Amino acid sequence: MASEKQEFISHPLIQEETVLRRSYQENIFISCLNQNSLVVIPTGLGKTIIGLMLAVHRLTEVPDSRVIFLAPTKPLVNQHYESFRSLTVLNHDSLRPITGTISPDERKQLWQDLKIAFMTPQVLQNDIISNQYTLEDVSLIIFDECHRAVGDYAYCFIAQKYMENSTNPQILGLTASPGSESEKIQEIKQNLFIDHIEIRTENDADVKPYIHNVDNEWIKVKLPKEFTEIQNILSDKLKNIYKHLKNQELLNSYDVTKVTRRDLLKLNKTINGRISRARNDDEKYMLFYAKKLQANAIRLSHMSELIETQGINALKDYLDKNQEKIKRNKANKSLQELFRDNEFKRLINLTNQIQAKGIVHPKIEKLDELLREQLINNPLSRILVFCHFRDSVNNIVKYFKDDTVVKAHKFVGQANKGSDKGLTQKQQIGLLEEFKEGIYNTLIGTSVAEEGLDIAECDLVVFYDVVPSAIRSIQRRGRTGRKKEGKVFILMAEGTRDEGYYWAEKAKESNMRRNLKKIQKLQQASESEEQTSLMNYISKQEENEEDDDVLNRNLNHTEKIQGADKYTIICDNRETASPVVRTLSLMGINLVLKQLEVSDYVISERVGVERKSGQDFLDSIKDGRLFKELMELSNNFECAILILEGDPFKNTNINANAIYGAISSIILNLGITMYRTTDVDETATFLYHLVKKEQTHEKAPVKLRFEKAPVDLTYLLEYIIAGIPGVNTLRARSLLDKMKTLQAIFNADIGDLMQIENIGKKIAQEIYKISRFKYKNDKTA
Repeated sequence: MASEKQEFISHPLIQEETVLRRSYQENIFISCLNQNSLVVIPTGLGKTIIGLMLAVHRLTEVPDSRVIFLAPTKPLVNQHYESFRSLTVLNHDSLRPITGTISPDERKQLWQDLKIAFMTPQVLQNDIISNQYTLEDVSLIIFDECHRAVGDYAYCFIAQKYMENSTNPQILGLTASPGSESEKIQEIKQNLFIDHIEIRTENDADVKPYIHNVDNEWIKVKLPKEFTEIQNILSDKLKNIYKHLKNQELLNSYDVTKVTRRDLLKLNKTINGRISRARNDDEKYMLFYAKKLQANAIRLSHMSELIETQGINALKDYLDKNQEKIKRNKANKSLQELFRDNEFKRLINLTNQIQAKGIVHPKIEKLDELLREQLINNPLSRILVFCHFRDSVNNIVKYFKDDTVVKAHKFVGQANKGSDKGLTQKQQIGLLEEFKEGIYNTLIGTSVAEEGLDIAECDLVVFYDVVPSAIRSIQRRGRTGRKKEGKVFILMAEGTRDEGYYWAEKAKESNMRRNLKKIQKLQQASESEEQTSLMNYISKQEENEEDDDVLNRNLNHTEKIQGADKYTIICDNRETASPVVRTLSLMGINLVLKQLEVSDYVISERVGVERKSGQDFLDSIKDGRLFKELMELSNNFECAILILEGDPFKNTNINANAIYGAISSIILNLGITMYRTTDVDETATFLYHLVKKEQTHEKAPVKLRFEKAPVDLTYLLEYIIAGIPGVNTLRARSLLDKMKTLQAIFNADIGDLMQIENIGKKIAQEIYKISRFKYKNDKTA
């Protein structure tokens, strides 16, 4: 790599002599001026700096404006914030990371003084939906890891709201890996309103001088002969299942090497569809049996992958979890039957015997060798090890427990999986700091560690397994070679699906590079054609858009309805995971997010709406919650409505008569109105017309609390105080025990309130603020 001349970027808002001048960054920056741009750039080449350059330019060019920098996770948000904080001269109070740990009211208050906000998309989405602040004065939004801007991901909604509401909008999308298909690039372009695509590869002239060499080495290991018998049992059982499914014309082959996990997962929908069309009980019986076989085939295929790519401990953990389900009577019939099978019992015994011998997997021994050699030769090394399965992460961490050379810690997502606790985003940030400081020199991570994390000290990355994804593979490799040369080792079990995944990943990555080269050539040619060729290339499928469902879904953005902001719907805040709420917001309806005890949407004091997808409707019949939820809905609203989204009769094994019976009971016994919609858009449209009709003439007040007010005065006082945000019944009792009256509580100072048990500073401030707030009836004509 060529040595850099110590020249620095000069700008009034950038700290002097902090940002090195690099030609490719300046070239990209210039090309992105005044147009919505997608930048594809190899990892480690300072995409944050490109974002910073454009951010300070926009703040200078559009005075009194703001910038938002979005990233998918809190550790990434924090990383970008720290970079901007150290490289700009902006007042530190005007730069803030805003995450879900900050309350909505605090976020609204913070927004007033911000110049650059660093946020996760989920937080910004919720604040936009609930009208916490406006995007009108935001002059730039940066979408980091913008390859996520597909489907229902929050980036898509945010981009549309931003383009509708900002007076001076500009979008910058940043990614190292946009995907292997041109259709994926088209979808990102469409969802982020991209006008211009700027691409750099390691071979570009302005990039080459700054590329650090990264050695990639594939290491093959041979499975121990002790695994063979387990593999044979799994293969024989899978072959027998596949033969049966092929005979029923549900699979095209019974070759174990040709049937993929995706084939098995798609089978469920096919079988359910055939069950719904079955003409007699014999046919239904055969199809239900096929469902059991399909469920066990997925389990057996997963076990085969575990023994091949992860080892005996991972397989043993999986078997133990399922045996625990059976003991607790939480297992379905197919699982119970599989574990009663004599050959499968033999597999369990073999697993126990092999584990007792101390045989794990040759990968763990090779990993031990690689890590030890690296850390002995370079004690200051930082190493990332990637695993596809969390069980493998735990097993590797356990293997290196108390090791004096390899100081390992797990780095996983937030979700708890049974007794295995995840890491909060705060813990993840703390762990990365400890990793940089050397308290740990090795992180064993799942996919959560793949994306965007900039750890300059990381000089070795190890893939414990192979991922058949170009995006994930590029992201994994990109964790090293960022500030100095690095190494990547990929462990592969010979003659297993590791090899299949290897070739699949190679093909996808080659396809992505091929597409990027084509786009790059067209971009260069388009300079003399006003850059029309590039857009034509990646938009070529628009000519046949009626034949392309993927493109159709994204080509038309939801249009704002004039006058819709006159109407208010209260939405359960858990519904923000559904596209319905986002669609309502895009229509322009005023939305209030609350955690509702009853209903998903409250239209008025008398109208409450529950929404269920076809699948959720069927699931809630099975688990018994449907009628409990709907009885609550009926008891709390004069006009209770159930929206059934989708077709519950399609792709199900529940008898049609049972579904008709449930629907009849809902209408006749509970008196609930049912309305069927085909999809999310129709659901949102129906809700819009409901609220328009209900609130246009009657001006019906919107219901906020559902439990009846108590008659007894003591309980009534608790009920009133428990209506304050953050105050539950326990805190209400503490306040009343000490203060005795509402008057005393509302007249108290913050310090007095904080003396009361269970009342902290935030709640004390909330009580103080509410008790002195002057009521404004904005609805009064």
